[in-house]
Amino acid sequence: MSRKARWGSLTFMSLLLVALVGLAVLAGCGDGTTTTTAGTTATTAGTETTDTTMAQPEQDKIVIGAARPVSGVNAFFEENAFGPAYKLWVEDVNAAGGIDVAGKMLPVEMKIYDDQSDLDTSLRLMTKLMEEDKVDFIFPPTSTAFLFAAAGVANAHNYILMSAEGGATSLEKEMEKGKLPYFFQGLSYSNHNQMPAFAEIMKEAGAKTAAVVYLDDLHGIEYQAQAAVFLSAAGIDIVQNIAIPGDIKDMSSIIKQIQADDPDVVCFFAYPPQNILAMQTMMQLNYNPRGVLLGPGGSFQFFANIFGPAMEGVMFEGAWSVNSSPEAQAYYDKLKAFLGSGDNIDFWGAIIYRAQLEFFQQAIEEAGTLDQDKIAEVMRTAHFPTVMSPDTFYANQRFDVSSYAGMIGQWQNGVAEVIDVGDKRTATPIYPKPAWPAAQ
Repeated sequence: MSRKARWGSLTFMSLLLVALVGLAVLAGCGDGTTTTTAGTTATTAGTETTDTTMAQPEQDKIVIGAARPVSGVNAFFEENAFGPAYKLWVEDVNAAGGIDVAGKMLPVEMKIYDDQSDLDTSLRLMTKLMEEDKVDFIFPPTSTAFLFAAAGVANAHNYILMSAEGGATSLEKEMEKGKLPYFFQGLSYSNHNQMPAFAEIMKEAGAKTAAVVYLDDLHGIEYQAQAAVFLSAAGIDIVQNIAIPGDIKDMSSIIKQIQADDPDVVCFFAYPPQNILAMQTMMQLNYNPRGVLLGPGGSFQFFANIFGPAMEGVMFEGAWSVNSSPEAQAYYDKLKAFLGSGDNIDFWGAIIYRAQLEFFQQAIEEAGTLDQDKIAEVMRTAHFPTVMSPDTFYANQRFDVSSYAGMIGQWQNGVAEVIDVGDKRTATPIYPKPAWPAAQ
């Protein structure tokens, strides 16, 4: 299946279904088709001594397991999002001799099962990794819905779980109550702190009205709700709030409806297939809003490559830029070399995933043990330098807003720039955006 086809099939399951399946999985686990990136040898979690002198672990390597979408509709993410991030990190760690645990260098081995982009399979395989394979650590699955379920399963097993391609708006209350002590959210999302930042940018630009088009799923519902809160607080009226199905094939009537109201900015809280369709339809109808914000997909280089000059001034959820810092530029160059091209680099999550992994490694080294509780305590309280920020830390088990390189990006001359109000800004926002090119 092509990458575009995978994007076109991308869907998230309902929150209720996720919770029910997650509870069912705790009763047991089953087998499934698996793919491993290394041998089948696994180590037992927590085998090191708990002596406060930080005795060296007896084992000779750290085994990290994950149920990832090696195949299926979410496979694009394993190929181009968190997938290359953790693979490159493992390569770098092992090239340096491993992770220093109480003075002993332990290389990292990944044990990856293919969840086939299926929620039930993902949870079953994740449980197998913890209960049967007894891996040292767990890495996350893909998507907000999968993450919601996985957080509960990991915490029930006392395993640290960091997020990857998914948000935590629906998990916030549980985190704040202390019910998920092993879960750590890295990726930014709607109210943490993208919609507040977007509203501030639009208020600075002088926008007064907005239209919202959102996918009728967990992601879209969360984003449109937060946009309503923060845009309204910034004095921006929402003149249209339209839900769309994932399989929408024609958006012309929706775009004409919005065009009639002539809002200053149009927000598309949807996935790449719908965002691509929206861009094509606006251009075909010669409807050129003063501002356009795209959801997932809009931050990827491939999206800018598809539309070329038409992306000038288009905003996206994210964000970081090669102009954010020398460290950001260096990581872009390294990731581009690792992937073979820059076509699928993500200017939302790529640098965040790397920062999470660097933070995690430093937490293990500071704890001087592989004990989940001790490492989690370090993660809750420590400040570490990462590729994303010289002062990266968690607040309430979510990356503090100050740790991010940015929240909202904009394509300018083919480059992803950060346009947040404040010192994270790498370029002045273009507003209103230029007219669509005459021919595409």
